[in-house]
Amino acid sequence: MSPARSKRTPIPHRRSRSDILKAVGVAAAIVVVTSLVVWLMRPGATGTLGTGGLMNRQPRASWLVGGAFGLAAVTTWWILRVSRRTRGHEKVALPLSLGVVVVAAVVGGIAWPGGVLRHNHAPPPPATTTTTAPATTAPTTTTTGRGTTTTTVPGVTTTTGRTATSNAGGTSPTSAPTTSTGTPTNKSR
Repeated sequence: MSPARSKRTPIPHRRSRSDILKAVGVAAAIVVVTSLVVWLMRPGATGTLGTGGLMNRQPRASWLVGGAFGLAAVTTWWILRVSRRTRGHEKVALPLSLGVVVVAAVVGGIAWPGGVLRHNHAPPPPATTTTTAPATTAPTTTTTGRGTTTTTVPGVTTTTGRTATSNAGGTSPTSAPTTSTGTPTNKSR
């Protein structure tokens, strides 16, 4: 037969205040870093250089800075958690190693082939369209019997002689010669 089970209820483990503050801080850091990375990686307008987030505009510099932060995080973790040689000397080893990481990042930026920064030229301004007046054709002249001459320009017809005249504004027969606007002249023949 098995021993009797205890009738005591388990006491829930209470978290310390420092554990709660660490959890809240880590959660806030995750939210801030995620929103910052999304903002930095936002895409630019299609076909337009020099727009979008910083990681889109300057990918080489982004890789350099991201690599430096990654190396600093690994170095910090190594010094604080893994290395036995640095135990008790963290206050000296950590700033020294992070300074080496910063110097390495600067040297890497200087020695990067082709330079770290990409210099985009401003996009060309959009092409402006200009509207031009329709091309005019040369006036045509037709001479009919009895000394009547008709000159036609697009939109205006002028007839000199003894026949009727019309223009683009309408038709009104007159016996007097007209000008190109269709108004009668007071000259008699």
